[in-house]
Amino acid sequence: MNNKNNFIGERVTTLRLAKGISEYSLSKNIGKCNNYINKVSSGTITPTIPTLSLICDFFGITLSQFFQDESTYVSPVAAQIASRLPALNEEQLQSLLVIIQSMEVSGKPEDKPSGLPDKSTKKRRKN
Repeated sequence: MNNKNNFIGERVTTLRLAKGISEYSLSKNIGKCNNYINKVSSGTITPTIPTLSLICDFFGITLSQFFQDESTYVSPVAAQIASRLPALNEEQLQSLLVIIQSMEVSGKPEDKPSGLPDKSTKKRRKN
């Protein structure tokens, strides 16, 4: 087994486990025999480019993203957001930062960044 097979097999396994898909299920979803993904994951076989493309399609990624280092991977949605950032003014960027920071907190009300409304308080109805 060479490093190329090992990388491809490990990457397929990582993607598969992240999605909670069995080797059997992935094999069937791409139209291969029951143990095909097992052989890819172990490095016994290397998928062809068309088959690797089917695997990527299943996971919703491109071939480029498949071979990209996970630490530098940017999702298509994140890339769309990043492409729109230059059009925002400083105030809009600050608002976006507050929203992002609110998503990063543990969810405890005391950890909520300032400047965001507290959703835990109910609005009172006027009679």
